[in-house]
Amino acid sequence: MRKCHTCLCQTCLTVCGKCTDCKEKTESCDGYNGFWQESIFGIPQETPYQGTPRHSLAYYGLTDERVEELEKLIQSGRYTALASQAAHTANEMIEEYILLSVTQNKSYDALKVKWELKEMERIPYCRTDFYGIRRYFFSIFNEKMKEIGK
Repeated sequence: MRKCHTCLCQTCLTVCGKCTDCKEKTESCDGYNGFWQESIFGIPQETPYQGTPRHSLAYYGLTDERVEELEKLIQSGRYTALASQAAHTANEMIEEYILLSVTQNKSYDALKVKWELKEMERIPYCRTDFYGIRRYFFSIFNEKMKEIGK
């Protein structure tokens, strides 16, 4: 369905076909609902792609100090199962790299060097995405720790 570009009513195009002869102009037209631009593809569809989270720690309500506490809890080995679960929830494709990064205090670049030395598989994300997912992991792990009172 198209709207007339002059008076914005659908009646012009479906009934008379001529703007000059239309009796139902602008607000008096039942089909008039203000200006809207129509796409050549019809109704816009939402894209299924969600993208990689790239929010800051502050967005998740975390501070650098809290992240350090969470890292120490993970590195203690007492919460390995929770950390693994959080990493899987954050992104199952790179959960092992996230856990390696946190447990061994390795940066993305240090992990990349391990890949270049053929000691591990290549990380399938760029640095920005990796750290975005890592922050998301900390937000999930933080929520799980709050649930158990830590």
